[in-house]
Order: sequence, then C-alpha cells, then structure tokens
Amino acid sequence: MPLQSSGTITLAQIGSEFGDSQPHSLSEFYAGGSAGVTSGGAPNVPSSGTISMNQFYGAANQVTVTASNGQTNISLSSAFGSNWASAIPKVYSVPSGVNVGGTGGTAAITANSGMGGTLNIIVAGTVTGTGGTGAGGGGGGAYSWNSAGDGGEGSHASNGGTAIVISTSNVTVTNSGTISGGGGGGGGGGGGGAFRIGVFVMYQGGAGGTGGNGFGWNQSQTNGAGGGSGGSSNNGGAGGNGGAAGQNGVQGANGYNKGGTIGTYTSHSHGGGGGDGGSAGAAITGSYTLSNSGTINGSS
Repeated sequence: MPLQSSGTITLAQIGSEFGDSQPHSLSEFYAGGSAGVTSGGAPNVPSSGTISMNQFYGAANQVTVTASNGQTNISLSSAFGSNWASAIPKVYSVPSGVNVGGTGGTAAITANSGMGGTLNIIVAGTVTGTGGTGAGGGGGGAYSWNSAGDGGEGSHASNGGTAIVISTSNVTVTNSGTISGGGGGGGGGGGGGAFRIGVFVMYQGGAGGTGGNGFGWNQSQTNGAGGGSGGSSNNGGAGGNGGAAGQNGVQGANGYNKGGTIGTYTSHSHGGGGGDGGSAGAAITGSYTLSNSGTINGSS
C-alpha cells in the first residue's frame, strides 16, 4: 500500500514498500534505479540529483490510473504509457459515480497485449458496451395487373459491444459496480405480401417495422415499431425489440403471408421473413480472475 502522506518516513518503510533487501541506502531509490522505483508510482522522486525522504510521501510500488467520467474506448496501454510494459503492478480504477463506455462496437476498456507485471481493474462505477442498432423493415410487396409480389425480407440488426476486453495475462477484475455488455438490436419486420382480387382490385403489402435499439452506452433499450398496414390485412411484420443490457435482440416478425392462387384472378403472395436480432455483447472477454460483489450483465 502507498506510504503515508505526512509525518516521519523511515528508510526501512521505503525499503519494505519497494521490496528492497537490507542494508538500505537512499541512493538505491532514485526513480529508475536498482530498487525498482518508477515515476508512475512515485511521481515526486527524482531520477538523479538531490533526493530526500519527504519526496516519498504517497509513493507506492504500483502505478494507478483513474478513469474520468464520460471517457470512451479506453486503451489501457495508452493510459499507462511507458509503464504498460514494465513489471510494476498496475491498477486501473473506475470510481463510484464514474461512467465509461464503448462506441462504434469498440470495447469501453481494452487491456491490450504486451503488458508487464500485473493489472487490477477496479470497477465501482459503471462500464457499458455499445448498444446494437435496430434494423430496417422489409418493403411491402408490390402488385401489377396480373401478379402480386412478395414482401421484402427484414434486415438483420447489429450486435451489442463488449464492455471490457482483456488481451493480456495476469489481470484481475474487481467489481463492486456495474459492468454491462450492450444489448443486441431488434431485427426488422418482414414486408407484407401484395394481395390481388380480380383484375382491378389490388393491394400493396405493408412495410415491415423497424427494430428497436439495444441498451448501451448513452442509448436506451427501445421496442420495435409495428408493421405498416396493407390494403387488405396484408400488413408488414413488427420490428423486434432491442435487447436489455447483456441480452440478445429479438427477431422481427414475418410479414403477411398467404401464398397461392385462388381462381383465375385472385392471388396472394408471400410475406418477407423477419430479420435476425443482434447478439448481446459480453460483459468481459479474455483471461482474467474475477472478484465480483456488484452487477454483471452479459457473459463473463
């Protein structure tokens, strides 16, 4: 744990913090020196010149970086800079009341490869992945004087994003806050098939409804829109609902479908199929040790 911030500090305390064997000499504890003191863990300790005991107030044999509220797409190799590859223990803290997130499908926090030492990601605030986007519905089936067209297929929704991606070893995640993968988007509804009765009575199919958005960073979960009305109950299918935190989106409903021909001039066409809902983003992926007393939405 860090040395105290006031009062008397002894050479023995400094040696104990940095794991130095006796006998101790203050000259061993220059930043970058033989005792392993780093500027990240002891920012007031010089690398040369005059060195004094009070420069070790608050010094620690670890580097701590703290997230700021509203940060997105955090790369920990960038956050720790030159200390990322060093053997010094590292702590990344998301304090209570601090919310960080991922955008565009990039993870909210990425622990990149090439790390030295150990890392503890401490979450007391919230870490949220990208929410999936709802997909568009299929077009309603068109008609002509002698045919009735099929409804268009609903589009497939986008997937939710992962909250924390871990691409290195020796990582612990300590969670007392909330870590959530993004919800998948809802699939688009299929378009309704056209409907024709006789030579002059023809109905275009209704358009499929748009799928709802999945829960994610700065994005609420929404339900899919209803399908458009056709001319004769040949409606488009409703869009699927977006997924809640860490949940899949729902497939869109199929459009009106009554295939076949009845008599000489009466015909029905096929409705378009509903598009697939997007998959949920994971809360955490990679190799890590988890200590959890908070909330995790999504796979981990």
